[in-house]
Amino acid sequence: MRPSRCRCYGFTLVEVLVVIAIIGLLVGLLLPAIQAAREAARRVQCNNNLKQIGVALQNYESTYRCLPSARTGSPHLWSAQAQILPHLEGGSVYQTIDFRFGVLEPVNINAVQAIIPTYLCPSDARQGRLDPNFGPNNYLANAGSGLQNGGSFRDYGPEGTEPIDGVFFDKSAVKFADVLDGLTNTAAYSESVKGTGVDTTGAAPTDMVRQFAQGPQLVPVTDTFCAGLTVWNGQRGREWARGNLNAASYNHFLTPNHKSCDCLSGNVMGRIAARSFHPGGVNVLFLDGHVSFVGDSLDLSTWRAIATRKGGEVVPSKS
Repeated sequence: MRPSRCRCYGFTLVEVLVVIAIIGLLVGLLLPAIQAAREAARRVQCNNNLKQIGVALQNYESTYRCLPSARTGSPHLWSAQAQILPHLEGGSVYQTIDFRFGVLEPVNINAVQAIIPTYLCPSDARQGRLDPNFGPNNYLANAGSGLQNGGSFRDYGPEGTEPIDGVFFDKSAVKFADVLDGLTNTAAYSESVKGTGVDTTGAAPTDMVRQFAQGPQLVPVTDTFCAGLTVWNGQRGREWARGNLNAASYNHFLTPNHKSCDCLSGNVMGRIAARSFHPGGVNVLFLDGHVSFVGDSLDLSTWRAIATRKGGEVVPSKS
């Protein structure tokens, strides 16, 4: 009898390479879609965080007949974020704060270390603390256009003047009735990114998003001033409790995610832009409680118009 032939099956090298190429192509197509879906989910969560802050502001204004100040003033320095905690899921933290004392007093150490989930944007990959003594923050209160007194966050004008045209500033007590431009057209909060946690000096850092330039106190903030700075602060978003500039407030001098670096004169004057890691823009909470995604390319005059509470500007439409 003739022996039966063994029929062997296998793949040629060419076939294997073709299969690998197809798999690689599919992975290349699927990964961006998966990443986009994940970012869309993160952006929705960020949107929801701001809506919760909006509800808290509405409840605060209803209770006290005014909005919280961006900062309660020296020496206590409590931020608006600290003041609205009872109206968020932060009531237990609020109960541990003794507002008769400052943020840095021993009696308040445990409170200011707390991490408030509502104050964290999931699109910011840096989710941990920058400093073990503080809970971090991604959402800042609108101090205005940044055009008055070199971008001051305090009222340094002559008595009776109102150089701060935003909603939140040092020792402010703005009422809804004071917002003549309309609650729908006036920004309340927007986003920021957390810093590196490290301060540097010298040439501009590679990551000018997470760091900002900082110069001497109360020097007018101009393009020349900002361009000449060599101190780079990495503490932005370090804390929610203290109402310092860059940690709890921002202004509309620069458009969202502007390519220029943010810069400060001390801790009370400067240009702090709304910034995020959402592609193409930032989420903005308006005083009526709605949240809009504002693109990086928004016209500067419109961006500044929605920053003021009674500037009389015409805002074309919701962003």
